[in-house]
Amino acid sequence: MTEHFATGNGISLCYETIGSPGNRPLLLIFGMYGQLIWWDDALCRQLASEGFFVIRFDNRDSGRSQHLTTPPHLLRTALRLTRPAYALTDMAEDALGLLDHLHIPAAHIVGASMGGMIAQELALRHPHRVLSLTSMMSTPHALTIGRRTDPTLLPYLLRRHPTDLDGYIRTSTAMLRKLSSPHLPFDENGTRTLLHRSHARGIDPDGTHRQMAAVLTAADRTRALAQLRLPALVLHGTHDPLLPVASARATARAIPGAQLRVIPGMGHHFPPEAWPHLLDGLHTAAQ
Repeated sequence: MTEHFATGNGISLCYETIGSPGNRPLLLIFGMYGQLIWWDDALCRQLASEGFFVIRFDNRDSGRSQHLTTPPHLLRTALRLTRPAYALTDMAEDALGLLDHLHIPAAHIVGASMGGMIAQELALRHPHRVLSLTSMMSTPHALTIGRRTDPTLLPYLLRRHPTDLDGYIRTSTAMLRKLSSPHLPFDENGTRTLLHRSHARGIDPDGTHRQMAAVLTAADRTRALAQLRLPALVLHGTHDPLLPVASARATARAIPGAQLRVIPGMGHHFPPEAWPHLLDGLHTAAQ
């Protein structure tokens, strides 16, 4: 897998493709704080082996994609005292620009967490470019965050994370352990390896806060999602400490005909035990 760069919507994005370009295009959009490599390599290879042309990329302000320099002013933005550096709709246009760069007229779209929100925005703004929508551990409305969020997560979400390697790995490992399922083993060695790779590719605490500001100031998409007429899958874990299962049920209710799969024991992550739910849902949508 080789990293490439594309410029669309005025933003340079780092991306990778896995599989044959002649297969069904599948765009993976990760969430806040993560990078394209947080889509597990083995999952991407499996998706490619089952007939998908997999595209994963770094959102703006993450990894090797373009980072902005606007101070985040997270609290002032959350209180609507200042405007965010950009909106989720801008990030959806980034994704569209990547599809344009690859000359892909329409793709299956999968988004996780903030990526699910971006995927929803992409489907709403450009439904003819979306073959199917999969919204994973996400929500149609940012106000869901915090209502039933594990309060011990809030310091990890709100504070500026350290940028030195040891501090980044220590803090991020602790956060990811809290986000993971309490009923499945936590892969600490694999997590630390992933974080080493992430640090080498580029981390940006201010960028994470700019992404969070975009999430917190986004409009409620619930009523707009009712306009969609496309295959939709909503995946969520029963033990998500960040977003309650109610947010997934709200997404599934809003999209006509959406399929809801609630995965027992899953937290705010996507372990191998949950992959078959995504694979089965994608194959159903692609029929």
